Amino acid sequence: MTRRYLLTSFLILLALILSGCASLSEGECRTASWQEIGRIDGSQGQPRARLFEHAKACADFGIRPDAEAYYRGREWGLFDYCTPANAYREGRRGATYQGVCPALLEGNFLESYRQGLVIHEAESAVEEVERRIQRVEHRLDDEEVANDKRQALHRELRSLYRDYRFRQQELLYLERYHGRYGRLRSQ
Repeated sequence: MTRRYLLTSFLILLALILSGCASLSEGECRTASWQEIGRIDGSQGQPRARLFEHAKACADFGIRPDAEAYYRGREWGLFDYCTPANAYREGRRGATYQGVCPALLEGNFLESYRQGLVIHEAESAVEEVERRIQRVEHRLDDEEVANDKRQALHRELRSLYRDYRFRQQELLYLERYHGRYGRLRSQ
């Protein structure tokens, strides 16, 4: 391949990657309700710096965002995002909290977020043990494994099953305690 071909391919790939990173399209920039964009970003827990991403995307089309309207909308959106119910959901899915909630709402948000995160971590631990069990079972299915190695794999598998039962019980307890609490806090 020639250098020119490689350079052209690289530039095309780079352009495709960068165009996929734009936060808004040209049409969105031209018809934007900056207050509504701010509200949506706020309701998704986006940081204030998200406006700079929009500004960069729209600058390519000669359009400047209305920062005042954006931040006003974002503030309203944060009232939807910073609820205990949403915090619990965010924690359960393992999302990273970016410190966007106003001080008035952040205490309750963080309490519920941590409860959801505890359950997420327990679920992840159960899934990891499941993967380890599957790997050992797969190795046991291999007919070429020596007999002494097979016995060691059986011992490892028994240990993993004990660990799995323990983690399942722990998850059940956490879901009963934090899950119920998270539901009560969201009402």
